[in-house]
Amino acid sequence: MEATRTKIRRKRQCGGRIVLSLIVLGMMIFSSACMLTLSTPASNLGATQAALDMQATLLAMKAEQDAQGTSAAANATQVAQNVQSTMLAYQGTQLSQQATQQAAQPTSPPPSPQIIINFPTQPPPQPTATPPTSASPTEAIPTPAADIEATIKSAKILLFEDMAGTRQLRYWKEALDLGDYTYTDDGSAQGWFKDHLLSGTDWDLIIAASESRVKIQGEYFIYLNDYIKKGTAVIIEHWDLDDLSQGMVAPILTKCGVALYRDWFCDPPFNPDSLSVWWLQPDHPLLHDPNEGISLRNWTNFWRNDTDKGDLLKLASGGDAVLVGGTVATEKSNHGTLAVCQQGRLIIQTHSSHEYLRDQITLLLENMIYYALRNHFLTMH
Repeated sequence: MEATRTKIRRKRQCGGRIVLSLIVLGMMIFSSACMLTLSTPASNLGATQAALDMQATLLAMKAEQDAQGTSAAANATQVAQNVQSTMLAYQGTQLSQQATQQAAQPTSPPPSPQIIINFPTQPPPQPTATPPTSASPTEAIPTPAADIEATIKSAKILLFEDMAGTRQLRYWKEALDLGDYTYTDDGSAQGWFKDHLLSGTDWDLIIAASESRVKIQGEYFIYLNDYIKKGTAVIIEHWDLDDLSQGMVAPILTKCGVALYRDWFCDPPFNPDSLSVWWLQPDHPLLHDPNEGISLRNWTNFWRNDTDKGDLLKLASGGDAVLVGGTVATEKSNHGTLAVCQQGRLIIQTHSSHEYLRDQITLLLENMIYYALRNHFLTMH
C-alpha cells in the first residue's frame, strides 16, 4: 500500500515537473518570439511565422509522447497549445500593427525636374561694320519691253489729216481712237499744224496724212525732217511725192533709203488687180501687231475721177528701208507703196487710204501707229 502511494506521488511529481518545464519552455519561446518580432522588419514576417509553427509542432509532439501514459501529459499538452495560441495571437497583432505603420509612412517625393540653361562660356562676336561702298553713277537703262505698252498709251501724238476738210470719214483719227490713244488733233488746219511743229514740244509721234487732192506745202517736210533727226516717230501719207522729190522731201527719202520709182497711173477700164496692194514681206511685224489678217487686195476706187493713184517707191542706198507693200507681188525692191526705215521709226505710205475697204485699212493704220511708237521708245535711249 505504501509502495503504491509512493509510486503515485512520484508520478505527480514527474507530471508537475513536466508541466513546469513546459511552462518555462513556453515562456522562453514567447520571449524569443517577442524579441524576434521587435527586431525583424516587415520583410521577415514570413520567416518568423515559419519558426513559430515549427516550435509549436515540436511542443505538440513532445506533449503527445508524454500523454500516452499519464493524464498529466495530456494536461501539459493542453497548456502548450494554449501557450502557442496566445503567442500566435500576439504575434499576429504585432505584425498587423507593424504593417499598418509602414503603410502609413509617406513615400519619398519624386525628384523635382531640373531646368538646365547652357550659358555661353564666351560672349558672341560683335558684328563687323562694313564700310559703305560708293554708289556707282546712274546709267541710262533702256525701257524694258514689259513697260512699253503703258508708255505707248501715254505717248504725245500730233495728228494732221487733211481729209477732215472733206466731210469724209477720217481713217487716221478712227485708228487712233481704236487704239485708245490720247493725241492732239489739228484736223486739216495747216496753220495749227505748223504752230505745233514749231512749238518745241517733244512729240513721240507725228502723223502727216495728206490724202486729199489739196497738197500740203513743202516747208512742212523740213520741220518733219528735224523731228526725224531727233528720233521722233513720223508717219507720212502722201500720194504725190514726185512733185516734191527734188525739193524739200528729198532729204527724208535719202535718209530712209528709198527713191521714186515712177508714177502710178490707172486708166479705165480697171481690172481686179489695178489698185491691189500686195504684202512683199508677209512676216513683217507691222502686219501682225496688234491686228492680224489684214488685206488690201480689195479696193473701192474712191478717187475714181483721178487717174493718178499715187507714186511707186524703190529701194536706194543710204538707208535701212524695207518695202512692206507694193503693186507687184514678185517685186521686192520696187513698185512699193509702203516703206519702213530709220529702225522702224519712219513709215512712208504712197497709196491713198480711202481707196481700200474701211475695216481693213483702219486695222493697218492702227498697226502702223503701234509699230512706229514701239520702235521710237525702244531706240530712243
